Amino acid sequence: MRIKSRDDNGCSWVKVLQYPNLHPNQSPKPRPKGSQAPHKTRHLLWRLCRGCLPTRSRLLERRVECTLNCPVCDEEVEDELHIFFRCAVARDSWSAAGLSSVLHNATYQQTNAMDRIFVVCSNESSDTVGRVAMLLCCIWHNRNDKLWNDNVQMPRQIGRHAFDAWNDWYSVHKLQSNNVSGTTEADLVRWKKPALDWVKCNVDVAFASGSGRTSVGLCFHDSSGHFMAGMTQ
Repeated sequence: MRIKSRDDNGCSWVKVLQYPNLHPNQSPKPRPKGSQAPHKTRHLLWRLCRGCLPTRSRLLERRVECTLNCPVCDEEVEDELHIFFRCAVARDSWSAAGLSSVLHNATYQQTNAMDRIFVVCSNESSDTVGRVAMLLCCIWHNRNDKLWNDNVQMPRQIGRHAFDAWNDWYSVHKLQSNNVSGTTEADLVRWKKPALDWVKCNVDVAFASGSGRTSVGLCFHDSSGHFMAGMTQ
């Protein structure tokens, strides 16, 4: 995408916007169905599918000098396919998370990680996709922890953490969904403006237990619901 403009001195310039992994004549792939997973894990999937994760092979493409070997196993070049699917630690983590059937499914053996993720998201249930997303997030976290802090987790720990984290999130998410769906219009507490010729004062108070200090805020509205005055102390 090219944007042409002209500055105050009359000099024209062209700015080129490029999208990751998209050639000029290539259109984005259709968006796969959603996943039951926290936002941060879905964001990781988006970054992975857009080629935005700073793997070592990706950094080299961006002309960043670095060693290419995987920081976890130190055996192969680190790209998206290796760190999430082919690294020995990653493969054992899939098994520990109870997702080995997804990893070894013949339908999901594409030669790049982006295509593989798209096919998994298109064929598996939203719950399974959510568990996969959580596992990939844990694998990426373990990779970064090894790279920056030299901390290493066993594959069993990574897989188990992904399994437990997704189950905990799912339980809370379903509970919140049930509470919201069970709330009727009559249960909602809404602010009401005062009667004609009356003024309403709403008060809120906060207590800081550590310092022993108290603060108060007041807000005044007229009978039309318009703000009149307010104060804090």
